[in-house]
Amino acid sequence: MWSENDIPISPVSISDMVRLVEKRDKVKVIRFDVAEPYFPPPEKALESTCKAVLEGYNRYSPTKGLVELREGLKNFLEETRSVSYSIDEIIVTPGSKFSSYCVFASLLKPGDEVLLLTPFWSSFKAIPMLLGIKRIKEVLTDPLYKVNEERFQNAITKRTKLVVLNTPNNPTGGILDKSDLKFIVDLAAEKGFYILSDEVDWAYTYDGHVHYSPAALSNGFERTIITDSFSKVFCMTGWRVGFAAGPRNIIDKMNVIQQHTVTAPVTFAQKACLDILLEYKEYVKTVVSSALRKRNMVVEGLKSITRLESTPPPGAFYIFPRDRFMVNSETLAVELLNKAHVAVAPGTIFGEGSEHNFRICYAIPDEDLKEGGERLRVFFESAST
Repeated sequence: MWSENDIPISPVSISDMVRLVEKRDKVKVIRFDVAEPYFPPPEKALESTCKAVLEGYNRYSPTKGLVELREGLKNFLEETRSVSYSIDEIIVTPGSKFSSYCVFASLLKPGDEVLLLTPFWSSFKAIPMLLGIKRIKEVLTDPLYKVNEERFQNAITKRTKLVVLNTPNNPTGGILDKSDLKFIVDLAAEKGFYILSDEVDWAYTYDGHVHYSPAALSNGFERTIITDSFSKVFCMTGWRVGFAAGPRNIIDKMNVIQQHTVTAPVTFAQKACLDILLEYKEYVKTVVSSALRKRNMVVEGLKSITRLESTPPPGAFYIFPRDRFMVNSETLAVELLNKAHVAVAPGTIFGEGSEHNFRICYAIPDEDLKEGGERLRVFFESAST
């Protein structure tokens, strides 16, 4: 059985260390560590939340979520993923992390195997561990988050029940292209495993890259469960509204888990999310344009730090530099926090092969992005001499 020391930390736990350093040194720490976009949410979200409370959206919703929100999500998924679901194949959850938890809990039993493409978001390893799943296999991707077909195929066994994909990827910003996804979907149909497709950053694609969902590919619909949320693209992290879509039998199992754990998502937050789905396209275009501008800023800034090796990411709002000096990323993150007052997420929490990387979230205010970049430059220049 695992101990609490075996479970990878969540990047959100870094906040505790940041508070201690800020109190001790009486300084503002630049927060590159939090995977949260600091763009304002849609104005409609604020108005609709207040209005929904006053209109009486303050009691339990149906456990799968408001029917009208699931209708809205049905149309939204058709427009953004080219996949057609019934409302019974969609469930609303308190954030996409709980969607993922319900997928793991619905599909896995002792002896089953989970395959994670590395680097991965740390909760994808922590959740099955918490559920008592012992066979968790990490399969290293090629840069940036490209499937190594031989390595992947060799990792599949008779016990493989679930493969987790996250595209655009946290922490690398890489994107699985159509050929990557087709390879995995065809194997899923042949070998009988399911795909958990985390698509929370679906809109953040740059330089001509496009997001595809494995559910939209031939053979993909029956084997894929999409998880998504309003947190990253709509910058509504505090509302805690996520959702999942997939085969009816799996969604129904997820609903039973939800009934016996959290009961249902927050009702007035769901109503606010429904209202923004009615006019989301211009908002999303503006947010993605801002993220691209910030990506270009951080890419340009990192060019001047010769000790770091990085590639401009084609998606999401992260960049994953590698330290050429091969310092362990946990040690490096502690030094950056204490000496440069910059918080980053160490690569070790994202799986094997990332021991010398660290994640920067660049969807933060411009002044913090510039100041953080300068602090990184000074730190690495002084540490390299």
